[in-house]
Amino acid sequence: MKIAAQVVGLVGIICSLLSFQQKERKHVMLFQMTASALFCIQLFMVGAITGGCVDSISFVRTVVFSQNDKKWAASPVWLGVFIAAMIATGILTWQDGWSILPIIGSVLSTVALWMKKSGHIRIISLFVGPCWLVYNLIHGAYTGALNEVLAMISIVIGMVRHDIRRKPGAESRITKKYLEESLCQIPLKSELSVLEGSGCRFTESA
Repeated sequence: MKIAAQVVGLVGIICSLLSFQQKERKHVMLFQMTASALFCIQLFMVGAITGGCVDSISFVRTVVFSQNDKKWAASPVWLGVFIAAMIATGILTWQDGWSILPIIGSVLSTVALWMKKSGHIRIISLFVGPCWLVYNLIHGAYTGALNEVLAMISIVIGMVRHDIRRKPGAESRITKKYLEESLCQIPLKSELSVLEGSGCRFTESA
């Protein structure tokens, strides 16, 4: 059973990693739903009842949130409903002190997935990982723990790719001003390719 649980978690890892590399929100949600279902199953398989129950609500939440372009699913009431349900479920299935971790992690991920922009999802999700990492290790869901490590790395990569890295042609005014004022005086031929298009006129040195 333990080996089977790790295999289930491994498939979940693949889906989770792919989710944070998606540019479109609907694609992020699709992969998140699949990963959520798989990790929920894994938690029950290793006896982590609180985590499994809270994660079950997370799965339903992800399904609803994925439909937020529809009027019935766009109501902010859902956010409160799911957060309250997660807290209540966590209390009712409380096993030990570690049970607080899946509650915190699920509440944070709920807020993240309610965000409209995939960039906001990535930022908040970065703080979800540590909660589930520790909880999974404590309960022997090792591939689930590995997923959290890889997911945090993947989130950072996704942030660099989609949220931080400057788009081609989107040169800031400060950078442009620096190019025009500081580098226009350099007459070296090797600099022409770098400064081309800055509006400067160059003369080659003898």
